[in-house]
Amino acid sequence: MTNRLALIAISIILAACAAAPAPREPSPESDVARAFAQGRGQETWAYNAYWLGNAWRAYDLGAFKRLLFFDIAVAKDGSVDSRGWPDQWATLRARALDSRVPIDPVFSILSVEVFSGVFGSDAARARLLSEILTLSRDADGVHLDVEVMEGVREQDLSAYRTFLADLRRALDSPRKRLLTAFVPARNILYGAPELAMLDAIVAQGYDVHWQSSPVAGPPAALDGESPAAWRNVAASLTALGASPRKVLFSTPFYGYEWPTVSAEPRAATRGAATIITYAPVSAKLLPDLRVNALSRSAQHGLRRDPATNAPWYAFRDRQGWRQGWFDDPVSLAPRLDFVQRGDYRGVAIFVLGYDGGAMLDLIQRTFRAGSAPASGGGQPAIR
Repeated sequence: MTNRLALIAISIILAACAAAPAPREPSPESDVARAFAQGRGQETWAYNAYWLGNAWRAYDLGAFKRLLFFDIAVAKDGSVDSRGWPDQWATLRARALDSRVPIDPVFSILSVEVFSGVFGSDAARARLLSEILTLSRDADGVHLDVEVMEGVREQDLSAYRTFLADLRRALDSPRKRLLTAFVPARNILYGAPELAMLDAIVAQGYDVHWQSSPVAGPPAALDGESPAAWRNVAASLTALGASPRKVLFSTPFYGYEWPTVSAEPRAATRGAATIITYAPVSAKLLPDLRVNALSRSAQHGLRRDPATNAPWYAFRDRQGWRQGWFDDPVSLAPRLDFVQRGDYRGVAIFVLGYDGGAMLDLIQRTFRAGSAPASGGGQPAIR
């Protein structure tokens, strides 16, 4: 009996040893992470929206330094809607790999309700961490898009910061992968310690005027009172110790068309705006957004805001006046010059495919040439 027990014990020990993984040697920092840290000059990143399907096929992906797959939506219980990532996007991933362009999944939380649900529960927080690590297992990085600006409980903010530290540690082993995040202009999520955990920051560079704005006006600007004006965003991040080489500015390839009380520039609005693309986009790709800035301004006349050089148009329909405001190569050029002069990392396009190539062409030519055109670029023809 004693011998039999001894044999059983030995068998259990041997089985456990066989099942246990061999000790792993510490992995060196990945080539991607090392190259990222040593990067110089300005970069162009792009948010590739899942709802545009295969629109990415029209682009030379090698022109980008990084693609961000937008977006994997997070639910209150920490589960996610993967939008088919990664398996159903194998062709995009293969093309990006051939082009030597990393593509990172974007995990988004866009409401206080979801934020409180996830970070008010240990189980939901653990589930989200597991989901992120599973869905990013073949990626070189993870991008967070958490957009809450008020009404958040302090204990949930604290839990988010703990979660961020846990995710940072998980991405550092066994090979270092990048952790990047969109940082809202009205930032309550990221203090100096949290920004230090991030490899790069995509700063909010749009919604100086937003969809429900009380007055019409440019969606993006270099200067002004809005926290989202690029110079203000830069100052707030600098105050938190963020290096310019970590910062990219998100730039919109869309605009807004508001119902307004008059044709006067920056008139009061009568309701929420319609989102418009810069250039025409096929109805097969974007059936719900059929208004574009180039066609509207060609029909109704293009005007310029003297303070920002932003383009806009106005016209009257049966309900009253409408104003459309957007970005174009002329209004974008001074902001690109600001990025270069400050040696910021670059810009992140939101979203790829809304511009018909005209805005992207200016960005790439400017960064390639090393200086913004003194004239501020030109107005492209309608495509």
